Amino acid sequence: MHWFPLPPLTSPAAAMPAGLVWAALRHSARVCAATNALGFAVTAITQSHHITDLTGTAAFAASALATRAAAAKALGEPLLAPTRGALLAGCVSFWALRLGGYLFYRVIQVGKDARLDQFFQQPGEPLLTGPSNYPLRLAFFWTMQGLWAWACLLPVTASHALSRELPAAARRLSLGPSLLAGLALFGGGLLLESVADWQKFKWKSDPANAGRFMGPVGLFAWSRHPNYFGEMCVWAGLFVMAGPTVWRRCPWTIASPLFTFALLRFLSGVPPLERSYRERYGGQPAYEAYVASTNLLLPWPPRDKFP
Repeated sequence: MHWFPLPPLTSPAAAMPAGLVWAALRHSARVCAATNALGFAVTAITQSHHITDLTGTAAFAASALATRAAAAKALGEPLLAPTRGALLAGCVSFWALRLGGYLFYRVIQVGKDARLDQFFQQPGEPLLTGPSNYPLRLAFFWTMQGLWAWACLLPVTASHALSRELPAAARRLSLGPSLLAGLALFGGGLLLESVADWQKFKWKSDPANAGRFMGPVGLFAWSRHPNYFGEMCVWAGLFVMAGPTVWRRCPWTIASPLFTFALLRFLSGVPPLERSYRERYGGQPAYEAYVASTNLLLPWPPRDKFP
C-alpha cells in the first residue's frame, strides 16, 4: 500500500524537496480529513459529542504515523527505526493518546461538554434554518478540527518528507542540541498540561466544590492556565525537534507553534474561560486577588499572598 504518492528515489523529482513536502502535506490533509469526516458522521448520526475530542486527537496520530510510514517504506527501513522521524511520530501519538484519553474519560464522567451543545439540533428545530443551523455548523466545526491537526503537524510532516533525501547516517537518532531542547520543551509541556488537567478535574469532581471558584490549587497557584501553557510548549518542542533541516528548507513550519499560541491565547482557549470566570466570580475578593496575583499563562510565583 502506498501511503502517499511520492516519486521513486531514482526519479529526478526525488531530488526536489518541495515536491516531497507537498506530497506529504497532501497526504496529511487527506488523513486528517478522513478521520474527522468519520467523526462528523458518527456525531451527526448519534447526536452525541462523546467522541469529538477522541477523534480529533486521533487525527494527529493517524497523520503523523501515516507520513512516517510512507517515508520508512520509501527508504526501506522499519517504521520504528531509531530516527528523528520515528521519534516525532511517537511523540505526537503519545500526546494524542494522553489528551484524547483524558478528554474522553472526562466527558464520560461528566456526561457532556456544554460548550458543544450549540452545534446540535434542539427538539422541534428545523434542519439548516434553526438556531444551530444543524448540521452545517457541526460540519464546519469538524472541518476546523481537521485543519487544526493539519496545521499543527506541519513541522512533523515536513520532517518525514525531507528525511527521504537524507543519507542513512543523517537520519539516525543523535542527541544533538535541537533534539535535546525540543524533547525538554515537549516533555515539560506535556507533563505540565497533564498535571494541570488532572488537578482541575479532581477539584471539580468533588461535590463540595460545586459552584465554588477554584483559585490557587496546585499549578494554578502559579498560572491561571497552566494546561494551555503546557500545550503551547508541546508544539514549540515538536517544531524544535524537527531540526535544522526543516527550519532551513521549510521555515514556514513555524506556523505550527504560532498557530497553537494564537488559537489558545486569543480564540478558543483563554478568552472564553476568562470571560466565563469574570461573569461568575467577578467582584468576589478571592477571585480578584487571584487575578491580580497570578500570571495569565507563564507559570511564576504569585505576586501576593492569597487571602
